[in-house]
Amino acid sequence: MCGIAGFISNTEIQIDDYVSNTVESINHRGPDEHGYHYSENVCLLNTRLSIIDIENGKQPFFNDNNDIIVVQNGEIYNFVEVKNELIKSGIKFETNSDTEVILKAYESYGTDCFSGFNGMFAIAIYDKKNKKVILGRDRLGVKPLYLYEKDNGIYFSSEIKALKKAIENFDSTIDNQSVHNYLKFNYIPIPDTIFKYVTHVIPGSFIEIDIESLSKKVTKYWDITNQEERADVTEEEVFQEIDDIFTDAIRIRLRSDVGIGAFLSGGLDSSLVCAATKEKFGVSLDSYSIGFKEKRFDESNWAKTVANHCEINNKVHILESDIVSMWNLTTWYNDQPHGDISFIPTYILSEFAAKDYKLVFTGDGGDEAFAGYTKYFSSFERNEKDYFDSISLIKKDEDFDKLYTSSFKDTVNYSKPFDIFTQTINKVSNKDFTNKILYFDMVHLLPGNNLVKPDKMAMANSLETRSPLLDYRFFEYTQKLKGSFKLRENETKYILKKYALKFLPHDVVYRDKQMFTVPVGEWFKSHLKEYVTEIINSDSLSKRNIFNSDYLKEILDKHIMEEQDYTRELRAIVNLELWFRSFVD
Repeated sequence: MCGIAGFISNTEIQIDDYVSNTVESINHRGPDEHGYHYSENVCLLNTRLSIIDIENGKQPFFNDNNDIIVVQNGEIYNFVEVKNELIKSGIKFETNSDTEVILKAYESYGTDCFSGFNGMFAIAIYDKKNKKVILGRDRLGVKPLYLYEKDNGIYFSSEIKALKKAIENFDSTIDNQSVHNYLKFNYIPIPDTIFKYVTHVIPGSFIEIDIESLSKKVTKYWDITNQEERADVTEEEVFQEIDDIFTDAIRIRLRSDVGIGAFLSGGLDSSLVCAATKEKFGVSLDSYSIGFKEKRFDESNWAKTVANHCEINNKVHILESDIVSMWNLTTWYNDQPHGDISFIPTYILSEFAAKDYKLVFTGDGGDEAFAGYTKYFSSFERNEKDYFDSISLIKKDEDFDKLYTSSFKDTVNYSKPFDIFTQTINKVSNKDFTNKILYFDMVHLLPGNNLVKPDKMAMANSLETRSPLLDYRFFEYTQKLKGSFKLRENETKYILKKYALKFLPHDVVYRDKQMFTVPVGEWFKSHLKEYVTEIINSDSLSKRNIFNSDYLKEILDKHIMEEQDYTRELRAIVNLELWFRSFVD
């Protein structure tokens, strides 16, 4: 687990300044050591959090001829299997590092190597002989990788803040359409970011960049759009196939040269990961949980119940309402605005666990693979527009007419968010509607929001997270199952819950789902009233010329007076303003 960065430039770069500024920006991702290679106006840089082959895993890695150089962020979980295949063909290895496996796999297979990796990764390869740099990203986008393109160079990094700090004359122009998309989705859908000249490398793809012309070729190495849904599979067969994937997903994620803990919320997914790891492999994961004094949001007693059932240690940290003071900090680490305030407790949980471990298991991915959110019930209407409206942060165009200033409104396309939604689900037009919206969440919600949270918040505390339920084989498999295996009229995660009964008590499996969030909407009405009022009424927010100040005050007053719940709108707008104060002002 690391951070990576680098550039391909047609102009001279002050390399010492670039390296020091970049390392300073992403040192939290890899505080153990850093290294870089610079030649012919190409740079590859790495900051390392040592997990595999602690002694010999320093990056960059070079081949014998010093004409292929590799850095990576993440882990190749199946590096042992890939390595053994290479050994059979006569390849020799000098370390036990998975980064050396990437290097030798690229030497042997070229860019076909990406299809053979099971992991979470962002990889940069400098191929001097072929005069190109290859940037590859894991299938689901667990590990981030951003590009900045302008003038005579292409820069890349695990975090946007490193680009902003290290690039001389970084262009901070805001993409207004991304602001609008954010206020529709509660996050900014990839590949766009809030900065006009910064984009994501698309998950499941690699980019080949010619170092002389700076031309790019993008290749998708993973695509599950055309899989047919299976018509005649039985529940027993599904149980066995889920078990096969889950068992192997845990097995390869247990590979580590440091100890492993776990996040345990008491919900189905994290509980299942802890219980199955104990039963199948005899590994007792010390678990970490957080709770709230507000019982409506508190799951800590369920976490204790699961820990007792699995006979594993559990540490609980109870959160206070003053955690909102950390909103600035988490916004800084996020790089972009996110309307999901649960980034704050995830940061605190990561900080809590990082006192004891450098690596934890999580339950991320189960909701998106097996339909775990109650929002999916809206899919039964089988109407694309109705479903899209049901998940939108601000639903009606006329509300945007009231929210925006006239000058800002003229710079955005109201229909673009729905176009993003329909263009995505149309790629799986042969699927039932449940699978269509699960595909959308895999493509956009995961890399745009849900995977940002564990990556950015854990790495802010130099902590690696691994989730067996994010194994890409689950998403390949569940897209082949009819939606009814996952979602029924009164039940989410239908098949996963039945499978989980092998490991967990019935009351744990079938309890009502609680969202991992902060009751900030209630706090806005009481002890955080002055906090939210100051931001909404601030001169800085008004001068952005995005929002109609009178309308913002109106919705805040209605929220405080409990005339209408504007929690989601207010927290998104507040976070946008906090982001501007951190990254622009």
